Amino acid sequence: MKKLITLAVATAALTAGMANAATDGALDGAASSGTLDVNVTVAPMVKISGLDDITLNIDAATINSNFGSTRGLSQFCVFSNVDALGSYNVDVTSPVFGANGNPFALAGATSGTNLNVFASYYDNAAHNSVAATFQQNGGALDAMENTRGGQARATTLDCNGSDNSSLQVGVRNSEALAALADTYSSTLTVTVSVP
Repeated sequence: MKKLITLAVATAALTAGMANAATDGALDGAASSGTLDVNVTVAPMVKISGLDDITLNIDAATINSNFGSTRGLSQFCVFSNVDALGSYNVDVTSPVFGANGNPFALAGATSGTNLNVFASYYDNAAHNSVAATFQQNGGALDAMENTRGGQARATTLDCNGSDNSSLQVGVRNSEALAALADTYSSTLTVTVSVP
């Protein structure tokens, strides 16, 4: 019996501490007003959209005219509501690992060989190869932001039809010259996440 009384007193004390913000109106002949509080929690969210496939054709003219590598660019949108900078982490992965210090590779369709490639990520659509960060296969990059270079933080899931991030994939001339003639391919996965 003593335990029952103690439990009843503890429950009453706990219930009394939880104030109900809503109020009832008074009975009136003309009008009655009540109040209620409204609380909304917006959870952290990120989304990537608008990635484009990259196709590179490397021939003698390409090798003779580029500056050491042939590169392709995919520009896309990253939405993040985590903070005013639109902060997020990014990770680029591939099922095919590169060799000789190259983080990624593409598999040949008929030769049974791989072609080493590199990838650089920049949190702005106007890719800056100097400021971009070169990715490792499965090595996440922290502290990306979708306001880089004065861009406004994306407030729609598609950046209002524009882009605020870019991924460049390239093949060094030395790798292209060492490769067998073939079509090489792989699927890169770009994952953005809440920091």
